[in-house]
Amino acid sequence: MDGKIRTSLALVLGGLVLKMVGFDGAAAQQTMETMTSLRIADVVIPSVTAALAIWIMWKYGLNEARAKEIKKQLVARRGEL
Repeated sequence: MDGKIRTSLALVLGGLVLKMVGFDGAAAQQTMETMTSLRIADVVIPSVTAALAIWIMWKYGLNEARAKEIKKQLVARRGEL
């Protein structure tokens, strides 16, 4: 993905999270419920995305033996010693 797209996506998702937790930018002080929701979101969102990344990598079919096999094939294709 392009950097501009990633930045735009992050801003949209950040705004969505703020809206979901009830953040009011015009308020001088946020409610206790909003602050609690922000704290929960600050823990849950990174935890869920990290768990998703771990799961994806766990299911990814590349291990050290497979990587060595691929390297041998590439070397053979290029005709290297």
